[in-house]
Amino acid sequence: MNRISAIALFVAASFVTAGSAMAQDHQVKASVPFNFTVNGERLPAGTYTIGSDITSPRVVTITEREKKVHLMAITLPDSNGSGTTNQLVFHKYGNQYFLSEIRCDSASMNAHLTTSKQEKWAKARTQEAALREDNNVLVALN
Repeated sequence: MNRISAIALFVAASFVTAGSAMAQDHQVKASVPFNFTVNGERLPAGTYTIGSDITSPRVVTITEREKKVHLMAITLPDSNGSGTTNQLVFHKYGNQYFLSEIRCDSASMNAHLTTSKQEKWAKARTQEAALREDNNVLVALN
């Protein structure tokens, strides 16, 4: 009986080790010099590890160890290929940045993130401000 338990434990440990080794193949690092938003969560500037698991490639983890940030996001695969690889794409509205795409062929992560309500709101607000933009030039008087 002990032998069967030992074999079962060995097999389980092998699967866990193999799974984490495979998951490490699908990780990239990026230094983001500004605060940004993912799925409505505001993340600080820092060095992030972005990864996906082979069993659920649509789920991406975004981790920053020093600041204890760990976030999971659902992505949509980019089947067309972007033509440009190894980069994160952010949408900028005013002074807010939103993670939009992950482009990395080497880690098999070419994906789009869904647009959050905060991003839609920021985009609408920026477009509204542009429509009301006043073309007057102001000069200060002494």
